[in-house]
Amino acid sequence: MTNLQKINLNILNQKEKFISLLEQNGLREDSLESLYGIFDDADNLLACGGREKNILKCFAVNSKFQGLGLTDEILSALLKEAYSENYKSFFIFTKKASAHFFTNAGFTVLETAADSALLYRGEKTAEQTLKEKFLEYCPKAEIKKNLNAAIVINANPFTLGHRHLIEEALKYCNNEKLLFVFVVENDKSFFSFKDRFFLVKENVKDLKNIFVLPSSEFLISEATFPSYFLKETALVQKNQTELDARIFLKYFVPFFNIGVRFLGEEPLDISTGLYNKTLLAELPPKCEVKIIKRKKTKGHNEEIISATAVRRAYKNNSLEEIKDYVSSFTYNFLQGLKNKNYGK
Repeated sequence: MTNLQKINLNILNQKEKFISLLEQNGLREDSLESLYGIFDDADNLLACGGREKNILKCFAVNSKFQGLGLTDEILSALLKEAYSENYKSFFIFTKKASAHFFTNAGFTVLETAADSALLYRGEKTAEQTLKEKFLEYCPKAEIKKNLNAAIVINANPFTLGHRHLIEEALKYCNNEKLLFVFVVENDKSFFSFKDRFFLVKENVKDLKNIFVLPSSEFLISEATFPSYFLKETALVQKNQTELDARIFLKYFVPFFNIGVRFLGEEPLDISTGLYNKTLLAELPPKCEVKIIKRKKTKGHNEEIISATAVRRAYKNNSLEEIKDYVSSFTYNFLQGLKNKNYGK
């Protein structure tokens, strides 16, 4: 006899069994909000699977009990729980070789990378989701026959560097093409998505032919990509960036008729630099990639404008130091947040 039950990772014995089963399957622990396991009468853990919001992960089965439908039982429990919390779409990141285990449960493969696959199940397809975003945030836009331009930014928070990138992209558009600015839609950044999106909108409202909209859940950020099935950090980064680039190419490029994606040059951050290289390798020839030099502060002490420096100043109560990095609107907004003890 077997029984399905929730695993409490605060109980050492249960956590040890969970980690041991993961290791038997060549996996490692990842952040979880909920975890289920199937145990036998001797309290041995036979299978497990977990969830963080609407991302399902950490599925593992004892090799002696594979093929018995244990994963399906755990998956059903996780989905039932997530539905009760009003989630309506779900993602599974897993090894490419394991993707077929989930397609029979209503999941479809969105895209694959070198060692991984991203599966999705939801009430709406990726295309339907993008159409809804477009109609909601770009009601006056018409997808023109001319190839449009795109920028994807986290804007954590929006700086004059972001503004410079957008202005350079608009020069390319030359009043004939549209510029779509996708703001990464998750709340794993220091500043909330609501605040980041608001700052982008306010800082570009004087510009024409530009449309700001959420990236949707389909563009993957480093923050949301689970790494439990990849042993090396380099592999994690490679797979995350490849999946993100290929999803952009497969879904965003055709829907928004994107012919070029603009990136900011990244001389400081190794991770973002690797991401830019991946986009250069994956997007052409269907979508051109243009890299724009980073904006620097004026004066004798020229410094590259970065959101990282702004966040550091915010945390250190030294916003005066980065007045040249942001617009007056953003500066006043950040001061207001600080006065409300935001982010502490």
